[in-house]
Amino acid sequence: MHKKLIVANWKSHKTLSEATEWLKLFKTGIADKDLSQLRIGIAPSFPYLELAKNALIELPNCFVVAQDISQFPHGKYTGAVNGAQLKSVGVTHVLIGHSERRRYFGETHQLVAQKIEQAVDNDLQPIVCVTEDQIEQQADALDKALKSKCIVTYEPLFAIGTGMGEDVPAVRAATDKIKEHFGAIQILYGGSVSPHNVNEYLMITNGVLVGTASLDVQEFLDLIHKLLE
Repeated sequence: MHKKLIVANWKSHKTLSEATEWLKLFKTGIADKDLSQLRIGIAPSFPYLELAKNALIELPNCFVVAQDISQFPHGKYTGAVNGAQLKSVGVTHVLIGHSERRRYFGETHQLVAQKIEQAVDNDLQPIVCVTEDQIEQQADALDKALKSKCIVTYEPLFAIGTGMGEDVPAVRAATDKIKEHFGAIQILYGGSVSPHNVNEYLMITNGVLVGTASLDVQEFLDLIHKLLE
């Protein structure tokens, strides 16, 4: 069985000092915990990737996740951050196609597919985000080999950042649909995950993508500790 995967997505939050303090408190909060059944990813903004990598390097089963990746390789693409660069600073996983990227940056299924290909080409694990309506179309934009490399996160739009998580039966239906179109892959749930509901979602998924509840380090630690009870 896969270890449960917990990813903290900071989105476009935190200054350098705030990120440093969060990581310091996180290390202290899990120092004496047995994390053998978990894998914990931290997804800071690009400027803090190496900071996070250095902070997590001695912590078992903890790793760094990028929030995005360029659809292009290295080259004349001003402002882009490519897969080789992410790999070189210790990133192992990358979020792709988050609903906020699709909504505010106009990312299409085809663009998401290009980013997935760049991640795979650079030995990065893509964590692909989809709503229920996007599952089939996103899968159709990928060939079988790429689909098999993905971790897919189901994120209902109404639940993101609202404090109202999706009903468990609806999450189960979405995971079944993801398996139908992507095959036997790991599936996460994202959308108002909290210490109060995380165990419910982990009964039917392989992990969770945590947004708002990861911004406060104590709340995120409470979530981790809840899983270790």
